[in-house]
Amino acid sequence: MDIIISNDAYKTDGAPLLLLAGPGTGKTWQLAKRIQHLTGELGVSPDEIAVITFTAEAAASMRAKLERQGEEYVEPAKRPHRISTMHSFGHRIIQENLPLTDLAEGFTVVTAPDTTRMLFNDAALLVGATLDDAIQASRDRTQAHTTPTGLSIAINTQYEALLRACNAIDYDDQIALACKILRDHEDVRRGYAAGARYLLVDEYQDINAAQFELIELLTRDARDGLFVVGDDDQSIYGFRGGSPEYIRHFDEAFPSCVVMQMRTSRRCLKNILDCAVQVVAANDTERIDKGQYDYVKPDSGRVYLHDCPSGAREAELVAYTIKTDMQAFRDSGGEKREAFVLVPSKLYVPPLQAALKEMSIETSFDAPDEDPWITLLDIRNWLNDQSNLHTRICAEAVIKGGATSIPTARSSRRDLRLENLRQVASWWTPVLQGRATFAEAMAGDISETGVTVKAALAELRVAAEHGAGKFLETFVRLTRPWSSTEKFFDSLKRLMANTSGIPATGYRVRILTMQKAKGLEAECVCVVGLEDGSMPRLGEASPQSEQARLLFVAMTRAKEELHLFHSRTRQASVTFRENSFNLQRSRFLNNLPEGQYETPYHPARGSRRTARTATR
Repeated sequence: MDIIISNDAYKTDGAPLLLLAGPGTGKTWQLAKRIQHLTGELGVSPDEIAVITFTAEAAASMRAKLERQGEEYVEPAKRPHRISTMHSFGHRIIQENLPLTDLAEGFTVVTAPDTTRMLFNDAALLVGATLDDAIQASRDRTQAHTTPTGLSIAINTQYEALLRACNAIDYDDQIALACKILRDHEDVRRGYAAGARYLLVDEYQDINAAQFELIELLTRDARDGLFVVGDDDQSIYGFRGGSPEYIRHFDEAFPSCVVMQMRTSRRCLKNILDCAVQVVAANDTERIDKGQYDYVKPDSGRVYLHDCPSGAREAELVAYTIKTDMQAFRDSGGEKREAFVLVPSKLYVPPLQAALKEMSIETSFDAPDEDPWITLLDIRNWLNDQSNLHTRICAEAVIKGGATSIPTARSSRRDLRLENLRQVASWWTPVLQGRATFAEAMAGDISETGVTVKAALAELRVAAEHGAGKFLETFVRLTRPWSSTEKFFDSLKRLMANTSGIPATGYRVRILTMQKAKGLEAECVCVVGLEDGSMPRLGEASPQSEQARLLFVAMTRAKEELHLFHSRTRQASVTFRENSFNLQRSRFLNNLPEGQYETPYHPARGSRRTARTATR
């Protein structure tokens, strides 16, 4: 792959273009300038331009850039109307061509992972398979590049039948069904292709097979209008089917293409990006070699590799690091600053929150959507509309809460639990045959399973008619959403936390999982849990190369200061490992370049050894 180094890629015309843009090199700026170039210099109608982003936030950010007075401003008459995520684009194709599908008006898009998992479990049980088979079938569906077994195909077929019985599709269907419409109806494809004569795609490294097909279908008549931006070092969504192969083999898919690269980092300082690049280069041998980055700031940046005695001490040191940074910020008279604490999973969060709270530092944890509040809304939806899907979701809530005769997931009576779940799944049979609704099928079941599930739902319905107090008391008793009062308040605090703005103090601290941090940046970043077996996680479905890319993404969120923490001991309830008392630092950390980081060693409390710091 021949690569041209350029900061003016947006001006390139006459060929499909891949722009390699590392962290903080200005990819969003290039996309905005591309729109300016097309509508200004080339006189292209905005109705011929479509911009596809990876997230809704990125789409909103792009619109804001075009609307804001400044270098990226585009006057209203020239702004593209089609700036959306790829899934939104696919959804619009489906919505506008419903007669070409087996869906009806008002169809639902199932996006909640718990709901998808529930339907896959039901599908597996209906075809005589196991819950483990359901997990594999779900992976095969998401990772579109895999080859499923016959059993997996059967489960997926049944899963799709359940969705259609609910007049629903899932998240990935928005792309797959859109592709089917465009494949099967050439006149429809040409219509949408005309509105994407100039197709701009952000985060191209994260696309999967179905998304690649949608791009190919839209650009089949005019490859030269394709302009994609990405960085294979930041491809971290293998669990969704995303693969860096599409960006690495762009020149094979589009032989007449031009490949360009931006090498100037405007976010990370030299030591930070150099350390991150070395980690990913040593562990992903198939990456595109991007050479040496240039830096706009003379400061080299600070990288610290903290050797901690325990997870609890690690949390204290993270809090001290942020407290020190906060104090320096206040002493300097700065206006705003952010600090991130990045974790492998939410299991690492409680000690960090406690340590930060001890130092009077307010934090927000950008956790996945809180299940209790989603469940509450699910029940509200069921009270208003007892559709097949709403009724099944509500039944699942009381089953998980232990309010029925069905043993919970933690019960040792696994055979009885499985037998009961098969009984629940069987309620779909008359639904699939068109003989009854799910609620009617459940109502006709006189077994203990059917009677106890119906009783719990009836109690919720009656409670809703007797005021909020009675309803909430019944909801908590039947679904058991919080194990303690403190858990309730923690959940409420996360729900209410405003993570979209800088607080009045000007200094904001956010705790995020490494994957949720993608696309964000902060002046000071702490990354915790960097032990072998956790990063990389051994036996993980994602390969070591992808986990190295995840660490690369985490490290490159830092603009000025990066702190990497690993612990010599940690609770087994966090690591799920027998040797949690003798942890070794992540093998990825052995790849950090000499002379570009410091290694503070922190002894255990009471130890005769003293803390020390060495420059490596």
